[in-house]
Amino acid sequence: MGPEGQTSLFAPEPAPDPLLCWLWLAHVLGPASPHAGRVLDAFGGAQEAWEARDTAEFRQAAGLAAAKRAGQLVPEQFRALARRCAALRVCILPFDDPDYPLAFSRIPDMPLVLYCTGDPVWLNEPGTVGIVGSRKPTDYGLQAAADIGEALARSGALIVSGLADGLDSAGHRAAVKNGCPTIGILGVPIDRTYPAANVALRHTIEQNGCILSEYAPGESTPGPVGFLQRNRLIAALSSALLVVEAREKSGTMSTVSHAERYGKPVFAVPGSIYSPDSAGTNRLLHEGRARAACSGADLVQALGLQASAAPEAETRQPDPMSDTERRVLACVGPQPLGVEELCVRSGLPTASLLSTLMKLQLTGRVTCLPGKRYVLR
Repeated sequence: MGPEGQTSLFAPEPAPDPLLCWLWLAHVLGPASPHAGRVLDAFGGAQEAWEARDTAEFRQAAGLAAAKRAGQLVPEQFRALARRCAALRVCILPFDDPDYPLAFSRIPDMPLVLYCTGDPVWLNEPGTVGIVGSRKPTDYGLQAAADIGEALARSGALIVSGLADGLDSAGHRAAVKNGCPTIGILGVPIDRTYPAANVALRHTIEQNGCILSEYAPGESTPGPVGFLQRNRLIAALSSALLVVEAREKSGTMSTVSHAERYGKPVFAVPGSIYSPDSAGTNRLLHEGRARAACSGADLVQALGLQASAAPEAETRQPDPMSDTERRVLACVGPQPLGVEELCVRSGLPTASLLSTLMKLQLTGRVTCLPGKRYVLR
């Protein structure tokens, strides 16, 4: 309204496209930002953050460096990126997308936008196991990854790894060999494959699984930091982490540290005390930071999966989830919660919550502990 109650001659500025707002916010904060959770807690979403970009509250939540970038970028300039993704058949998954991994919403440095090729519906499947290890493994390590990976895949586990040389690839190949889905998380932009030798493996994974990155197509390669940031996503998406073979000082150990930070169980394959390639895994076992995995059965039992002697005849399909099931699953975490607290978090009536929890138990996504306390499987 103008002076004396007159209506302004100018129409209000239209709200930016919500997807473009998410792309704007992701680029303002940058990958693996420790401020991501604070911004979402403060404003709830990207469009609200855009509208508050000039406020003291935004500067406090996002940090001064990000607040400065917020004034230099606008959502509309990311329309070209959205079109590029569409042309490349890259799926953009902002934080509020139904296929966004709920596991990532529980970490403070969650990616606000993800880029995916293949079918993103696998990102919220239960029974995920991260398989990581040396990029230059021994024959022993390769055989262990193949055998344990095959046992896990046949038992219904969904193998997650980094599509890197060595043991990452061995884990993916074990799933592919048995016609089972697998998820590869990249440390490079989504339109690149590193190493290039894994292009064929990537294409196979995309037929029954998916590839994920927090780096947009066309972006410059982030370098070694990209792989270290990628490691937190492998740990976060995995219900358990298996380290097959690793030296004491290696990138694999950063994935272990993230898994410990997120409260995920860690398993390690024992190796020769004379082999430096097993020094890291043996150290994890010696310090009690990991449980020994001498066969796939060790993880199958711990994850509550059912051992299978042969691969399924048909390609595994993901179980669809309702919006209510997604809502409840987003409230359940690695720490057990009672029905009363889950009612508060989800905003659902007790009867609706309990029936939804029962469905999530039947599909293997949630476990009920003594005392009616629920925890993410």
